[in-house]
Amino acid sequence: MIGINKYCKNVALSAILAGGLMGFAPAAQARGHSEKTVRGAQEQLKDDGYYKGSVDGIDGPQTRAAIRSFQRDKNLKVNGKLDRQTRDKLGVRSHDEASRSTAEANRSTGEADRSELSTAAAPSSAAVSSAQRRLRDKGFYKGDVTGSMTAETRSALREYQKNSNLNVTGRLDQATLSSLGVAK
Repeated sequence: MIGINKYCKNVALSAILAGGLMGFAPAAQARGHSEKTVRGAQEQLKDDGYYKGSVDGIDGPQTRAAIRSFQRDKNLKVNGKLDRQTRDKLGVRSHDEASRSTAEANRSTGEADRSELSTAAAPSSAAVSSAQRRLRDKGFYKGDVTGSMTAETRSALREYQKNSNLNVTGRLDQATLSSLGVAK
């Protein structure tokens, strides 16, 4: 009888360890977030100074701790999860939301469903350079005009957006481009 109990414990322990060694990507999916969504949240949390780990799309303990700190600072429900309110404050859309939004836009314009494509094209290097110049002229950006969306550029964008009563995303969205007088 003792041999069977020991065998069962060893099998159970092996199964647990094997599941742990297979990686944590299924944990992100179990929470309903794609690796891409988690990666986007990690990037934004890192830019905001909440996340110190690698941007890997894994919804692990470091990511959840960073989310909790962010939620505390933004007066959100502190649960360590990428719920809708947290994603909205971070300016991160879930993969499902982005796909749904693209599909709806395509249907309304009569285009074919291409939900695998990004919903917003990245701004050109020239647009980023122009935005960096405008932000520098207005006192929000202190770095070099490089045309690259650096952490410093995103930080300056967030400050500008906050001061201009725009949606604070740290991205060069259409409203921010218009407000800065920059063409995409």
